[in-house]
Amino acid sequence: MHDNRRVHLTQRLEQLKVEYKRAEIQQYKEHFTKSIEHFSQKYRYADEVEVAKLEAFLSKLSFEQPGQLVIQEVCPYPHGNTYLCFLMGPDALFQIYVFGKYSDIMSDREEWEVFSPYMLLVDEDFIHYTYINDYGKVIESQV
Repeated sequence: MHDNRRVHLTQRLEQLKVEYKRAEIQQYKEHFTKSIEHFSQKYRYADEVEVAKLEAFLSKLSFEQPGQLVIQEVCPYPHGNTYLCFLMGPDALFQIYVFGKYSDIMSDREEWEVFSPYMLLVDEDFIHYTYINDYGKVIESQV
């Protein structure tokens, strides 16, 4: 009897954690929509396939410390559409990927920096990227 109850409570606790995480992510998304001018006209969120590609891409990168990317080679590239990845902040931010034009993301940079001082812009080719550190230094490279 106690084992069944314990299992049920454990399952319920896990379910509540998932619901809380979803709600936290939704709060950030709503905040982005409200605080970034014309958000819905300029941006969209990555879908499941894109998220999988982004997570695979991010796993190839080397970090000194959380948010601080080790870049071996600087490699400028032409900018088009890109995915914005937050490299510091609450866990919910690490599950939100914003897709839009590189120029729009850079012009809204001050608004994005409120959420995370370290950002990564991953080009839609999943090869090139732009790293922005907490000093605002912009470094372009590739994997």
